[in-house]
Amino acid sequence: MNPLLEVNSLTTFLKSKKDKKHSIIEDVSFTIDKGEIIGLVGESGCGKSMTALSILKLLPKNIEVSKNSSVKLLGKEISDLSHRELRKIRGNDISMIFQEPMTSLNPVMKIGRQIREIIQLHKKMDKNEATELGIKLLRNVGIPSPEEAFNSFPHELSGGMRQRVMITIAMACNPKLLIADEPTTALDVTIQAQILRLMRDLIEDFNTSILMITHDLGVVAEMCDRIIIMYAGKIVETADVETLFENPQHPYTKGLIASLPAASKNKKRLSSIPGNVPTIKKRPRGCRFAPRCPFAMDICLEKDPEIFALDDNHTSACWLHSPDHVEGVKSAND
Repeated sequence: MNPLLEVNSLTTFLKSKKDKKHSIIEDVSFTIDKGEIIGLVGESGCGKSMTALSILKLLPKNIEVSKNSSVKLLGKEISDLSHRELRKIRGNDISMIFQEPMTSLNPVMKIGRQIREIIQLHKKMDKNEATELGIKLLRNVGIPSPEEAFNSFPHELSGGMRQRVMITIAMACNPKLLIADEPTTALDVTIQAQILRLMRDLIEDFNTSILMITHDLGVVAEMCDRIIIMYAGKIVETADVETLFENPQHPYTKGLIASLPAASKNKKRLSSIPGNVPTIKKRPRGCRFAPRCPFAMDICLEKDPEIFALDDNHTSACWLHSPDHVEGVKSAND
């Protein structure tokens, strides 16, 4: 049985004025099954949003996707489709909730018109039918007085209500996959919980899969089935949610989990990972995390690690998990 989404060797380049190419994301591969929620996690600048935009090819002209990249939806290759063909997929089969609803919604267009446009484009309804469905969808996402919200401008709604509008637009055509890019950023804790509960209910109602992009491990623990950890444009660890929190293996993942307030509750200060994510033009040779890693070895500074399978559902891109290193540690201990 084919996964819903299959991403293989997805690589995206930034083209400079001197025809130099700098990889933004590199050799990213993962799958999403029907009804599954995947968390894509990492610090700002790790390539999470760029991965989503590359899947949908929502990229500026100075960024291109490598020809060796492959993105399949239900077994059908979509990475080589034209922009016109991709428009039929965007919003219909794959929808995306962008980070900030105030900048994602058209500020001079009423909410109703923005919802109606997506419905009329993909469902071929007339204006009255689309209006009726749009109001019903607003009611379904818990907006009070949906008729009033339908005829409002974005600035007339609160942040939580605007986020519900974004979810309405994204779910209007019952997509197979919803990409949610930091869907609870800038919302207070109570509203965050409401939005996450709403998304979970929609998944159960429509069997929609979700790619949840976030830096919030608390959201991941509550929502996701599997987790993908990214660092500096590459995947460094994948595991189911329970395994990752109980037995993280990559030093970067360990650092992220150690920085959670719950993990630092017996300390006077929160733990942190020293340094910053390198920019795309200043990525180090070898393992990209090595300059910040407390376990870095000589090979880490010279050679990029492979992705090693720890078990059937757990991988780590770290030389600590290479068969040679593991065998050497065992021999030293014997």
